Amino acid sequence: MKKDDVDKMLSGMDLPDPENIKHQQELKIPLLSFKKSSRAGLWLLVVPVVGAVTFLFKYVLGIYSTLIDGIRKFFDAIDSNQFLTFLIPVIFIVFPLTAMIINFLAFCHFTFIKEKKELLITIKYRPLNIAVFLFSFAILVFFLLPDNLSF
Repeated sequence: MKKDDVDKMLSGMDLPDPENIKHQQELKIPLLSFKKSSRAGLWLLVVPVVGAVTFLFKYVLGIYSTLIDGIRKFFDAIDSNQFLTFLIPVIFIVFPLTAMIINFLAFCHFTFIKEKKELLITIKYRPLNIAVFLFSFAILVFFLLPDNLSF
């Protein structure tokens, strides 16, 4: 290339204007760590998942084993005890609900702008947190649906 061609090419380029560059006005920090919240959510879902899998194997698929019967007897013992009967709703409703809230706060960021009276919700793409959130929701729906869905 000739010097004139280079000068012509360089003069035709659009240069950035550093005074017009707008940086992000605030640092968006999630309310909870996404790695720790996904682990905590998974730990909160262990017992409800074991109960759901036991129910599916025993009553839906008709699979019988001593392990499945032992888990079912454990939940029956909790249910028949008048002091421990509150643990069933805690295990199957409170644990998944807590996992949902923890993971929701990990992938969402909330900003309230007072001047405009706006609430901005930013959702970050965190696949594991979103999966744990949806799985927790599925467990809640599974246990809160009525046994007989016929109308």
